[in-house]
Amino acid sequence: MFERYSFVAITTTNLERARRFWVDQLGFRVTEEHQRDFFIVDAGGLRLCVDHADGQIHVPGGTDPVIGMKVASLDRTLTVLAGRGIQCADGPVRGDRGRYAVLRDPDGRPLILTEAD
Repeated sequence: MFERYSFVAITTTNLERARRFWVDQLGFRVTEEHQRDFFIVDAGGLRLCVDHADGQIHVPGGTDPVIGMKVASLDRTLTVLAGRGIQCADGPVRGDRGRYAVLRDPDGRPLILTEAD
């Protein structure tokens, strides 16, 4: 059902400062960027997304990353998970990069299922 991870996200209150650290100081290559919203770097093979806090999925001061899991079919995966008693907290939603849905673990941490890389 799950093909592989899609991304790991961390939250920042200052995107420019975070970009300087991850890109300029550490030397990670930017693979995708939405200025003023987020950027993704190749952190040694890990797609690391650095996002602004939005108060919903990306919470300021949070210590846990947001995990994104790539799925072949969001509808099929959500159906299987519903059969296992797991309900979607948000979505499916059509975003700039395709459809996604948000689940929450027992502690309230988001897990994003996405059809896109």
